Amino acid sequence: MAINLYSQVQVMPKNGSGVSITADIPLRFLSGKSGDRTVPVSGELLRPLQLAAEATLKHVGSNNDALQVNVECEIPVAAGLGSSASITVAIISAVAKSKGIELSRKKIFQLAFVPENFLHGKPSGVDQATCIYGSMIQFSRPSNVKTLRPKKDPVLLVCDTGIHHSTRTLVGGVVQKSKKEKTDFRSYLAKVREISSGVAKSLREGDHEDLGTLMYQNHELLRKIGVSHPKLDHLVEAARRAGALGAKLTGAGGGGCMIALSRSTTARDRIARVLRREGGTPYKISMDTEGVESWPA
Repeated sequence: MAINLYSQVQVMPKNGSGVSITADIPLRFLSGKSGDRTVPVSGELLRPLQLAAEATLKHVGSNNDALQVNVECEIPVAAGLGSSASITVAIISAVAKSKGIELSRKKIFQLAFVPENFLHGKPSGVDQATCIYGSMIQFSRPSNVKTLRPKKDPVLLVCDTGIHHSTRTLVGGVVQKSKKEKTDFRSYLAKVREISSGVAKSLREGDHEDLGTLMYQNHELLRKIGVSHPKLDHLVEAARRAGALGAKLTGAGGGGCMIALSRSTTARDRIARVLRREGGTPYKISMDTEGVESWPA
């Protein structure tokens, strides 16, 4: 599900040659401090952003152009919320628009694999697909992305553990574990696929009680697979005690964020207060229905 935390990108021509990137993220996402001050991002984090811009320029036949790309991101980084996909999708759309070209969503999806492969190794594509199409999607492979229309929108919150991670490292650990525990892993993955189908059915029918049960089951399977973290487990259990219908980690795990399903906005506020007391940073979120958008300056 695409949520209402965003990346914004501005593209301008510049003197000289090549692509220059500046990227700011709120200070609180790096240090847990409050306030809206931002800090610049540099070094290795900028390389995939540059790759996104360069791949787009090459596709539109303007790879010799000089551009200044400014990025602002309000999504916690390395927290399992698809911040890198959000930024790269926005860059691709904005760079193309700066050249007077409106890329199809399918083409943006294809180009987004260039920086995402650099950053994550072999990503599934689900993060960029969600950012591009918006709303809810059901994803099994890059060639099979379906829009999922819930009977009623779930009331959700996101809670950040403050423990950030590398998706590439986590995936590598899971691969090693899967080789050692082949039989168990086949069983876990079969159950995950079954749960995913059940989640889609629950959303279409508006059965949030069942949806919550499946979320708890999924978290337990992800814990067995080895991608959870003690703080994630603690926050999931704290949400359960506070009355959440369901809760689970989101993203690659190993820290990052969990999500909790509530009966109402009042219940969500109560759960958020509990999770904050337990050391998490909750965000009250809603579904974004538009996906990626671009406008001329």
